[in-house]
Amino acid sequence: MNVKKLVKGMLCLCLALFSTMAYAQNNTVTGKITNASDGAPIPGISVMGETTSGKKVGTATGSDGTYKITSSDGFKKIVFTGSGFLRREEDITGKSDVSYAMTTSNTNLNEVVIVGYGTRKVKDLTGSVAQVTTKDFNKGVIASPDQLIAGRTPGVVVTPADGQPGSASTINIRGASSLRGSNVPLYVVDGVPLFNGGTSGNGGSGLEGNQTPMNPLAFLNPNDIESMTILKDASSAAIYGSRGANGVILVTTKSGKSRRGTLTFNTSVSFSKAAAKYDLLNPSDFLAGVKAANISAGTSPEDATIAVANVDKGASTDWQDEIFRTGVSQNYNLGWGMVNKGTTVRLSGSYDNIQGIVENSGLKRLSAKANIQQKLINDKLTLNANLTYGNIKNTYAPNSTNAGYQGSLIGAAIAFNPTFPVYDAQGYFYDPKDGNRNPVQMLNYFSDGDNINRYLMNLSAGYEIITGLTYKVTYGYDKSASLREAFSDPRLGANAFSGTSNVNGVNYENPIFGNGRGLSQDLDVNANLFENTLTYDKSFGNQDLNAVVGYSYQGTTYEGSSVVGWGLNTPVVTPTDVFVKDMGNFVNKKPGYIPFYSKEELQSFFGRVNYTINNKYLLTATVRVDGSSKFGTNNKYGTFPAFAAKWKIMSEDFAAKSLGNVFTELSLRANWGILGSQDGLGAYDALNLSQTFVNNIDGSEGTNVVHQGNNDLKWETATTSGVGLDFAFVGNRLTGTIDYYHTVRQNMLFFGPTPGGFSASSNYFNNINGEVVNQGVEVSFNYQAIKKTKFSWDINYNMTFMNNEMRNLDKTIITGEVSGQGLTGAYAQTFANGYPMYTWKMPVFEGFDGNGYARYADGTKDQLLGSPLPTFTLGLTNSFTWGNWSASIFVNAATGFYVYNNTANALFLAGSLKTAHNVTYEVVNSGESSINPGSVSSRFLEKGDFLRFANSQISYNFNIKNKYIKTLSATLGGQNLILITNYSGLDPEVNVDKQINGVPSRGFDYAGYPKAKTVTVGLNIGF
Repeated sequence: MNVKKLVKGMLCLCLALFSTMAYAQNNTVTGKITNASDGAPIPGISVMGETTSGKKVGTATGSDGTYKITSSDGFKKIVFTGSGFLRREEDITGKSDVSYAMTTSNTNLNEVVIVGYGTRKVKDLTGSVAQVTTKDFNKGVIASPDQLIAGRTPGVVVTPADGQPGSASTINIRGASSLRGSNVPLYVVDGVPLFNGGTSGNGGSGLEGNQTPMNPLAFLNPNDIESMTILKDASSAAIYGSRGANGVILVTTKSGKSRRGTLTFNTSVSFSKAAAKYDLLNPSDFLAGVKAANISAGTSPEDATIAVANVDKGASTDWQDEIFRTGVSQNYNLGWGMVNKGTTVRLSGSYDNIQGIVENSGLKRLSAKANIQQKLINDKLTLNANLTYGNIKNTYAPNSTNAGYQGSLIGAAIAFNPTFPVYDAQGYFYDPKDGNRNPVQMLNYFSDGDNINRYLMNLSAGYEIITGLTYKVTYGYDKSASLREAFSDPRLGANAFSGTSNVNGVNYENPIFGNGRGLSQDLDVNANLFENTLTYDKSFGNQDLNAVVGYSYQGTTYEGSSVVGWGLNTPVVTPTDVFVKDMGNFVNKKPGYIPFYSKEELQSFFGRVNYTINNKYLLTATVRVDGSSKFGTNNKYGTFPAFAAKWKIMSEDFAAKSLGNVFTELSLRANWGILGSQDGLGAYDALNLSQTFVNNIDGSEGTNVVHQGNNDLKWETATTSGVGLDFAFVGNRLTGTIDYYHTVRQNMLFFGPTPGGFSASSNYFNNINGEVVNQGVEVSFNYQAIKKTKFSWDINYNMTFMNNEMRNLDKTIITGEVSGQGLTGAYAQTFANGYPMYTWKMPVFEGFDGNGYARYADGTKDQLLGSPLPTFTLGLTNSFTWGNWSASIFVNAATGFYVYNNTANALFLAGSLKTAHNVTYEVVNSGESSINPGSVSSRFLEKGDFLRFANSQISYNFNIKNKYIKTLSATLGGQNLILITNYSGLDPEVNVDKQINGVPSRGFDYAGYPKAKTVTVGLNIGF
């Protein structure tokens, strides 16, 4: 035997076998993806392998961070991507096990964002777009999605109306600009534009005034939301045309990510208390103040002593403590998701019980969500179903935005005599029978709540006709059905709770006392959306084209009615009698208002082209034509174009050579466009409108002329322009953007006197002359301050400089009704050329003279004194990781704005003590005479500048080695923990509605529901 030949043959055989085994193993690649900072497995990382034949095979990591991809060909390349992590691409020829520790990224340039009818990578965006994802959301007790992004991105100001759970917020993207509309952005949830109107009746029974509206987005479970993308300028928002003038917020909900299926459960409990209370007089100081106030008014000391004796009932009651409580809130979320071949599924359900810090107030939410995607016919056909159900039950405190001198709940608690007891000797709620209201009686004898069911559905089918060309058809459905019922107990005294129901001039003569009263309101809103789009993606050598054209139709109907009831078969008189809160318990029932029905329709044609040359020069052109049923025959259609461009400077050879050692990314953007608006215009406001009604007393019919129409009414328009700079320094530790924007609002819709008028008091909608200009600078950056193996520190900072100005306005417009005794008809805001919107207008207070009377500049002449709109905002997040620990602290601030303290104007006067109403210690020491009138003036206008430690959280990820539990973490968080401000009220970040004739107001504080300070403990489990 030739040993040499045998050895040589064996070597050749081994090499052949080795080679075969290597390539065979390469047909399947497995691995595990972990976090470089702590070694924890990362679920949901996208894994895309490319075979030797060019075929792509993808999957996602499971809950334990592992993955597996298989192909008949060998793999040559693999790419790992995930939100918040740096993209990783590796050559894996001959490898069968590829594990990787991913590092977090402060640059999201490779992330894909939703931009409306499509997606784009961040690095390819030409317009101003900001995305806030799950890891950046505000944490804690979140009643509605807008709270998730408050302070998190530049140019977006979220101002809560008050602290009631689920109350609506005022959201402005790059400033307010409409004189009639709400100025709120368009929300698009999983492709369905939502109606922004209310979803419930607007008031209870027996309580004068209006209430802060509830947030129509509260039906969405915040835990289901994956990201919220804000389209700020015309080049981004123009694809939504007439609904994009106030910006657009795209809400994307979570989808399945794990191949093996992942079940998650998280729960939390929160404890909330009033963040601040009014510093009111205690009983002894109150009585001393009453005596001093009477003497100051000219009463003799002897008579003043008698006056004190008359109001001193001997008790010591802190009325704020009587109505406030520690709210205990609970949250439970269960979700399951999976990805298997062409099927992606996520199912979730949640329950929230949010207790308000005011007794008998809160919000309960039950929600269910299903996101399903199925790919068929070699992935050419994609079917999607996004289904959402939310049930909201609000329980309202008896508090209004414009109560009279008696005050609603918070006002009554502030002013009620602290020597009054809660109950009298007979066990009845104490009633001084002078018109003042016992706050505890209000809580127990008023009840007001609603039940809202909302359904949101998006069904779509997309088919790739040829390579790069996809047709998609979408049906969206948004339905809200609500019932609100409020009851007033017949034991409420006639002095403090007088008034009857008046419907269309007919007085029902139904006082609460002895009768009781109930009001039932139902409201149904239905929106149907039909859309067809064609999308084309094609590369031509060094050029890339992405184009979309489409047609959209959305019809929305509103229908509502109400019933008011009074008079009981069984009297309710003594403290132990039971008042049955049921509309069937009333003898008399009549319509609470005239039933209504309206329908709005919007038909649209749109298109957008994204064109890229050499991956250096990016161009975007967008146009949308909207036709609305709201306008008259002459201007039903409006055309809204936009253009944007981007230059990737670092893709140029000269920049790479000269700046390559400084920047990895440096891009310049520019945009221009026109957006439209019909916001604030009702379904038939441009038409001649009359209404037939039945007189419910005698049964006769009548006709109301509601308003005269205007066929020449035009679309309100907002012309936007801006430039931006995106940058990332070498190493990507510091990245950021800088944007300048300029927006001019014209053809503003306004409801005013009809020229020539068909009656002396007639009004109609018209386009007034004048412009609102918003301009500013936005800055945001991310900085990896420390990036070690076990410890990291990331900083996210954003700030905005804003300026708002009225120009060329040819009429006087007022708003901002001031409430309080003797202030009927008083207002505090106006719109004036050269000044911001909602400019404060009032006399300048210069202190008190020697007799305690107010002194004013220029003989009480009104002066323009600043604006409630902030000129500067910032948000700062510091995030830390250390081993299994992680923590974050979020601070936000705003400066340059003023708040009108209507609470002080109405209640905190020296004269209040003379009438035995409580006040703060500041009033006692002010030097004011008790007969000085509390006129509207700058005395009650205060700077609202604040710095808030808004959100903080610390969490720990347990190292779990369990057959069933894959991940386990615990969190401890806080909301609104510290507020630094010189504002004398409870909180300067407030916006109680004080509109006049439909013109919105801003910056009023009037006995609103206080904000809470909250601590939350949470647990998250992955199976």
